[in-house]
Amino acid sequence: MTTLWAVYLTVCAGSTCVGQEVQRFDPPNPQAQCKVMLEAYSAIPKDGDWDTVEWQCLPLNGAST
Repeated sequence: MTTLWAVYLTVCAGSTCVGQEVQRFDPPNPQAQCKVMLEAYSAIPKDGDWDTVEWQCLPLNGAST
């Protein structure tokens, strides 16, 4: 079984947080591809009134550890 990876974005304002999948990566090397793009996404300036902006690479439909 092949594991797909995805970049996820989570933003929070106060105690309200929302998240979404931004981009997914297929084999070969989905984790490595995800990490490369994570750097690019992390360089995007924060906009809006968010208290926190978090970008993560995780297995598709996975949970953070």
